[in-house]
Amino acid sequence: MSIVNNDAANPYAGLGFNTSAPGIAAAGDNSLDQQDFLMLLTTQLKNQDPLKPLDSTQFVSQLAQFSQVSGVQEMNTSLHALASSLKSSAVLDGAALVGRFVLLDGDTATLAADGSIVGGVTTPAGATSITVNVRNASGELVHSMQMAPTEGTTLFSWDGVQQDGTLAAPGSYRFNALASNGSRTEAATTMVADLVASVSIDPATYALQLNTASGGPVTLAEVRQVF
Repeated sequence: MSIVNNDAANPYAGLGFNTSAPGIAAAGDNSLDQQDFLMLLTTQLKNQDPLKPLDSTQFVSQLAQFSQVSGVQEMNTSLHALASSLKSSAVLDGAALVGRFVLLDGDTATLAADGSIVGGVTTPAGATSITVNVRNASGELVHSMQMAPTEGTTLFSWDGVQQDGTLAAPGSYRFNALASNGSRTEAATTMVADLVASVSIDPATYALQLNTASGGPVTLAEVRQVF
């Protein structure tokens, strides 16, 4: 027995079921869900030609594909919900950093009137002493301080007092560090502290951004220490 459809406006005509029933795609809708497919499969099996039976393996393969697509759609929905939840959680976690200082890689900081600058040096293995030099915008040495190294990061603070005891003018200052180990001296990586003024979420990546008072937005991956 063959199935003949002479109604071009209704692709389901002659298949023996009502197209207005749930699970059947509406007119003009080219989508086909798993329930639609099962109804078509059942109808075709009922009306197949006994002398030319349909290949059941094709239906099983197609049904498996529908199940896979359905599973992917459900997974996407779950991932979107998870992303929204993580976004909210990231904002709440980041809010706890507002008003805190973070240590970031860098060698330049701004000295405010009657203010100070806090920074750090990545301590090289085996270092016995660390010297931090402070230079003004013209490159002139205005202060030098020597510290005992601590494992990992050696913190320093400059209160704006120059080598001659006078207060340095507000403005931008550059730092460089030298680590000594006996008779050997090597350059060390410097970091400067900045205040977290606010937090936001990158709309493209959903990554948390820390908006610092002086250096602009940074990511958590750039933060070396929080205090």
